[in-house]
Amino acid sequence: MEVVSLTSLAIPINSNDSSQIGHARRLASSLATSMGFGELRIAELGIIVTEAARNIANHAGQGTILLSPQPAGRPDDEVRIDIYALDSGPGILNIPRAQVDGFSTAGTPGQGLGAISRLASDTHIYSAPQKGTILFASVSRNSESGIQTSELLTSRELNDQDRPPSCAAICIPIHGETVCGDAWAWHHTRDRQIYILADGLGHGPNAAEASQEALRVFETSWAQPPERILKEIHGALAKTRGAAVSIAEVLPDAGVVNFAGAGNVVGAVHSGGKTRNMVSMNGTIGHSVARLQQFSYPWERNSILIMHSDGLTTRWNVEQYSGLSSGHPALLAGALFRDFQRGRDDATVLVSRR
Repeated sequence: MEVVSLTSLAIPINSNDSSQIGHARRLASSLATSMGFGELRIAELGIIVTEAARNIANHAGQGTILLSPQPAGRPDDEVRIDIYALDSGPGILNIPRAQVDGFSTAGTPGQGLGAISRLASDTHIYSAPQKGTILFASVSRNSESGIQTSELLTSRELNDQDRPPSCAAICIPIHGETVCGDAWAWHHTRDRQIYILADGLGHGPNAAEASQEALRVFETSWAQPPERILKEIHGALAKTRGAAVSIAEVLPDAGVVNFAGAGNVVGAVHSGGKTRNMVSMNGTIGHSVARLQQFSYPWERNSILIMHSDGLTTRWNVEQYSGLSSGHPALLAGALFRDFQRGRDDATVLVSRR
């Protein structure tokens, strides 16, 4: 089972430096090659990244392309690369029209969004006037281009209980580091999803060692309750510098999310227009924790799980993004990362919903 947490790549895009577009395409191709993508899918990924970067340069002037490798949450999941195009430009006034080939407001051929929609496995866009655009495109390793996830679900006539949860995560190291001190992973079955986010103290290789050790223990114990897993991780991290670690277990049929954490990894549930933060105990996993305790919270049908490291500030409010709480979780992850990353630490945000 492929459940290894992978670091995302961030490529700044600026209209004054056209070489950044080619750099983003080359990084995407290299990442896909390392993940076992075939030649055709690598070429299609390159087109998607190129068009997304050009859109930022032509319409917003500057922004960021994120390449986020996504591991599988169970054996039949697709390994994929998620592409985020984030900007704070003027926004897209009419998204459906902008996706039609030939439409452009910048004197370009107007084929970018159309090409992205045709080639990606899944595509979603959120845009607000004068507040920018978040474009999300997912490229699965083994799927054919142009087959959207939503179409596949419709064709199978899945009801809400049978639909797999959607999980999106962005995990970026602090500028100047090649490894991230944060790490995350998840597993899911039909009636249970469990997530971990670990933030090794500091940043760099030693922080990464601590967070990866937390994931190693998680991979052998994920079937247990969060409190039990956290206790096993606490013992294993004694040989490292330690980490802040949070684990969330969603039981949708029971309407409950169980949460256990220590340190400043945020865990929150958003539902019905309100966000409720879950309790994380004081201390450092692997060193000094006064008490490890599991707490339970209501989980409604439309709930969203949000977890992030302290590389993001806590001043966010989901309701400031009109309509985003009902969209794909990757759009909310992209918005939170774009608007609330501190820029002086590793940053990870994970969003999941059914």
